[in-house]
Amino acid sequence: MTIQWDDLRYLEAVERHGSVHAAARELGLSVSTVYRRVTTLEEAIGEPCLIRGSSGAALSDTGQALARVGRRTSKSLAEVLASLRDRATLVEGVVSVTTVEALMPFIQAPLAALCEQYPALEVSLHLGDSGPSVRDHEVDVALAITPRPPAGCWGRRVARLAYGVFATREAAARSPRRWVLRAQTESSSPESAWERSNAEHVAMRAPFHALVSLCAEGVGLGLIPRFIASRHQNLVELSEYAASVKKLDRTLWVLTHPDRRKTPRVRAVMAALEQPWSD
Repeated sequence: MTIQWDDLRYLEAVERHGSVHAAARELGLSVSTVYRRVTTLEEAIGEPCLIRGSSGAALSDTGQALARVGRRTSKSLAEVLASLRDRATLVEGVVSVTTVEALMPFIQAPLAALCEQYPALEVSLHLGDSGPSVRDHEVDVALAITPRPPAGCWGRRVARLAYGVFATREAAARSPRRWVLRAQTESSSPESAWERSNAEHVAMRAPFHALVSLCAEGVGLGLIPRFIASRHQNLVELSEYAASVKKLDRTLWVLTHPDRRKTPRVRAVMAALEQPWSD
């Protein structure tokens, strides 16, 4: 015996409205279609569901029992659909984020505010120059410095990052001037190529996040994005290098996989990561 949900729906409508004609109007069907579907159900179960008479039709005991099943099914389905609609707007669950350590001072406040706003949200951070892949679904969101989104990624451009050469006034006044350069592990970057062409006297080499701190301590000159240098009041830009570093300008993107761009928790995290650059 096979009973279709649609067949129960007809009985539930008849019970609710008290007549086949009223049920047909609600369902947007003809009266004959409703009778035909109920007849198919009756043949399947071997018992009458409607008691037909000269003044219309009424539900039999079996019809009433099946109508109640239809009503419960309809209610359960409505609850499930409502739950799905709620989930489609809820910001909850885990969102993994990768970015470089140098950007952390700019995003920690927006991320902290986000987690305060959404207690059911958990942000998992990965900091490093070579992070997990958005394209390969290894991470949900990346805040990346790149000319354009890599293939297989979707993103929003959030800032144009301009470079300058910065030092403390004391370091800039030394003769000869000495430099803090990027570590050898970064030697293939355009920034390192610029350093090889312009920096003659080397004081230290260090990973980028340490390079900025060393320059702020007066160790030497450093090639630093202006927005990062602006956090250190004792650093001044050396204007004579401005023209030559212009070609190093980069773009900051918030990236995700196209499959995840409309997920509420991912959208919320991406919006938080955009805040520091839009203010």
